[in-house]
Amino acid sequence: MRIAIKNSRISESICYLLVLAAATVSVAAALYMQHVEGLQPCTMCIIQRYAFVVLAFCALLGLIMPFRPIRVLLSALGMLAAVGGMVAAIRNLWVMAHPEILCGRDPIEIFLNTLPTAQWFPKVFLSLGLCSDPIPPLFGLALPAWSLIGLIVLAALLGIAFRQR
Repeated sequence: MRIAIKNSRISESICYLLVLAAATVSVAAALYMQHVEGLQPCTMCIIQRYAFVVLAFCALLGLIMPFRPIRVLLSALGMLAAVGGMVAAIRNLWVMAHPEILCGRDPIEIFLNTLPTAQWFPKVFLSLGLCSDPIPPLFGLALPAWSLIGLIVLAALLGIAFRQR
């Protein structure tokens, strides 16, 4: 009986560790694309970036929190953030497919750019680009498609951690 509990805890910890690592790498890749490749993030990109940051934060806290109810709440919050990021990624892909539609320079952009995080960390959270700007694909897929895939996988990992008893 004790072995099953230990294995359950290990798999939960592995899920949190994978989410933390993948979300951190995703944000690092986004910052690389912005600051090295010169691709300015649009409103939807910043929302996806926030989703990955929240996922990483929830996974980190899930790793260190000893209380199961708090870990369950953190998993649920992380999954909710992932869903928000997925919606932004889908919207971003839709706008890229319809370049006559703009996603930026609207109330959402103004809201995002006035958030304290955008003021404190403008190189990370300030939206300066347009979703319709051409972005070269990475391994045949648009960047928002990779973001969508990553968010789905990370939400699934948090769901696995959520279900561990």
